[in-house]
Amino acid sequence: MWTAVSLMEKQMSRAAYGALLAALAALPANAMSAGIDVDGDGKASLTELQAVYSGVTGELFAEIDTNGDGFLDDEEMADAVSAGVLEDPVIDL
Repeated sequence: MWTAVSLMEKQMSRAAYGALLAALAALPANAMSAGIDVDGDGKASLTELQAVYSGVTGELFAEIDTNGDGFLDDEEMADAVSAGVLEDPVIDL
């Protein structure tokens, strides 16, 4: 027999699972799906980023490139978008 608490827990589990799926689906929505990564290496170079964001300077790119590898990965792009440094390439461009 189902109790009200167990039914609520089941519904909450479904909601949490749905939220997780939505979050996972949103992860690639940054550099790679926006056409920024034109060479297909999974990262955005300064040149690739400037083709979409004309105002990005080398200095700004270096600030966004938090691991200093000379490229932006999806996490760095997402961080820059959430910080308001870059517009969301999927929504705003």
